[in-house]
Amino acid sequence: MENQLQLAVVGMESSILLYRVIGATTFAVSDNNEARDMVEQLAAEHSNNEAQTPTYAVIFVEEEFYKNLPADLLTKFAKKPLPAVIPTPSPNAGGKSFSVKRLSSIVERAIGSDIFNS
Repeated sequence: MENQLQLAVVGMESSILLYRVIGATTFAVSDNNEARDMVEQLAAEHSNNEAQTPTYAVIFVEEEFYKNLPADLLTKFAKKPLPAVIPTPSPNAGGKSFSVKRLSSIVERAIGSDIFNS
């Protein structure tokens, strides 16, 4: 049987509940240290196969915690194809959040147009 990659979400309990509806595995944290430890733990998990396939293909991290992850940790993730560690908007961030700006920039580079601010 082929291994299926999973989706993880790390954040405050109140902001990650909705992700369970789409089948994501959620991990509630309450501070920056706990978030960092959880992201490192999830990124280190592997399927039980010879290729050591990561369990999680994508780890979404609530933006308030993502902004406080150490730069060396983010650099380490950026150099590897999986897992992708991606910020998600915090509930109180509004439309001008860091993660929305970042996503807008990525989409603009990919398709040549800023569809979020059109």
